[in-house]
Amino acid sequence: MKEKPLPRDFDWLQQEIKLRFDSLSPHLQRIAEYALSDPNRFALQTVAKSASESGVQPSTLIRFAKLFGYTGFTDMQQIFKLRLTEVADSFRNQVREHRATLEWATGSDLVSILNTLADSSALAISQLRHDLEPARLLQAVRMLEGARSIYVLGQRQAYPVAACLSLGLLKLGRRCHLLDSAGDMLPHHIANLTPEDLLVVIGLTDFSRTVLEIVPEAYERKVPVLAISTSQTNPLARDSTLNLLVRDPEVHHFEPIAPYIVLVQTLVIALASSGD
Repeated sequence: MKEKPLPRDFDWLQQEIKLRFDSLSPHLQRIAEYALSDPNRFALQTVAKSASESGVQPSTLIRFAKLFGYTGFTDMQQIFKLRLTEVADSFRNQVREHRATLEWATGSDLVSILNTLADSSALAISQLRHDLEPARLLQAVRMLEGARSIYVLGQRQAYPVAACLSLGLLKLGRRCHLLDSAGDMLPHHIANLTPEDLLVVIGLTDFSRTVLEIVPEAYERKVPVLAISTSQTNPLARDSTLNLLVRDPEVHHFEPIAPYIVLVQTLVIALASSGD
């Protein structure tokens, strides 16, 4: 009798993991929690990196995959990669539609321009709600909560977002410093950070060379780094303790900052609530 082919669907796998979670060993439960709390990261990391971050041996990850009928970690990881691709494709198609709409709008058609730009912000906020796992949001709040001092960095288009976060943190009575590159002092500020502090870096797509140099340096010195960026694989994401993903549907050379504002305000409100 021919064996029934294994479903190649993330929703099926996610449901199976949840149904069988209580019967798993503590090590396998740790993998399950790690995989489902951040499926995007799980889709892109090597077996060694995923094993290290979930606190198990690589062989345990392979055993976990085989438990659900896959030949090994790589075979199971394809399900996570497929999910990531499908989400990205859907998002790109919606972005293309918005761009096409804007191309038809003329300088006198202000309502069309306003509607298209507003729609692109709404699209990015909707995608943020889809992408951001509660466990990662809670981890970000815990990082803010545990920091002695918080240093916020956002340059160019990201600066208003950094200012919004800094103002919110100061209103909560947190020790917060809004960094800038005036007088080439930024590297000196970063050099004084310790593992008891927290560096929050907000990056749209236009990172400055200085940021790309100083963030890895801080991360290597064990300074916790919370990144808010447009990718799970860009330089900020790679050199951060935690990266919160915001997908930007760039329209007419403008990246909407609305989803970034929503995210940082969420962090501030959640931080305020955690102290109640």
